[in-house]
Amino acid sequence: MVDLKQIKWEYNNTLTRYYNGCNYLIDNPDKFDKYIDKVMEFKSKIDELLEIIMKEQEITENEILGGFSLC
Repeated sequence: MVDLKQIKWEYNNTLTRYYNGCNYLIDNPDKFDKYIDKVMEFKSKIDELLEIIMKEQEITENEILGGFSLC
C-alpha cells in the first residue's frame, strides 16, 4: 500500500524546489547551463509522483500547480 501522505509531502517539497529553481534561472540567466539539468530532475520527479497519486485519487489543477493540503 502506498503512503499517500508521504508521497504528497514529497510532491509538495519537490514542486517548491522546482518553482524556486525556475525563478532562480529567470533571475540568473547566466547560470542556466549550470542548473537546468537539476531543475529538469525536479520536473521528472514531479511527473513520477503525480502518476502515483493519480492512481489513488482524482486531483485538481490547483493541487497540481500549488501542491496538496496535508492537514
